Amino acid sequence: MTAMPQQHDVVDLLTADHREVQDLFEGYRASADPGQRRLLVDRITVELVRHSVAEEQYLYPTVRKALPNGDEVAEREIEELLEAERILGDLERLDPADRRFDSLVRDLFDVVSMHIRGEEDVIFPELRERLTAEERLALGLRVGEAKTATPTRPYPGRGQGGGETGGGEQGGTGAGGEERGGETGGASGEGASGEGVSKARPLAERVRDWLAGPS
Repeated sequence: MTAMPQQHDVVDLLTADHREVQDLFEGYRASADPGQRRLLVDRITVELVRHSVAEEQYLYPTVRKALPNGDEVAEREIEELLEAERILGDLERLDPADRRFDSLVRDLFDVVSMHIRGEEDVIFPELRERLTAEERLALGLRVGEAKTATPTRPYPGRGQGGGETGGGEQGGTGAGGEERGGETGGASGEGASGEGVSKARPLAERVRDWLAGPS
């Protein structure tokens, strides 16, 4: 069962997201095993999509209103997140043993790092200045709820029946960084070497659909 999100300042909550994804990239760089690298990229995919959906729903509408150039800032950050998801789609189609896989992960890291700098150097200081502590806590609660939403449909794992597996929410951390369950839907349709790349829709798209719930 997914715990209710705790109330956190939105800046602290999203900064914790950034550190978590950076740690996953560090884990990728430390591993030479293709299967483990695929699992880590899947984890990165799920956490980035959760982060993106929550920001699109709640953070960027606030940025547009609160910052003097909010529309421009929000559009730039959204485009960076869309670029990250485009790279994730390319990674989905490659075997992790393919030499292009590592190059794409480096491209993904560069895009994600740019996104993190934009938020931590520009958006977050502005929000601390322009929103009250109560407003940041209320926004953090809404972002946390979006990140920990559990639609009544199977979690989108890898390689089974169009890319979905049964069972509840897995992997990652919830609001404020508390741990939730085990690894994300891993390479259940792959061998340990990372072979048998899924031909289903990209995981990022499936996670977005999952978070949206039943249509």
